[in-house]
Amino acid sequence: MQEKITKLPEEEAKLILKLPNSYYEKGIEKGIAEGIEKIVTEMLKKGLTAKYISELTNISEEKVKEIQSKKEA
Repeated sequence: MQEKITKLPEEEAKLILKLPNSYYEKGIEKGIAEGIEKIVTEMLKKGLTAKYISELTNISEEKVKEIQSKKEA
């Protein structure tokens, strides 16, 4: 595969080589988002308010409420 990439024009080769990194970065972002959602869900289960969770986590109150409504659906 690397052999074929080296035969491509330089700009195309650079784009192709960036693809695995972009998928890796998207995976990391997704994992972080899922972790935050789990934490917020547990905080809500403990009876913390959306406003208080927002203050503790620096997540917008709207996002906390969005997570809450997803879990209630």
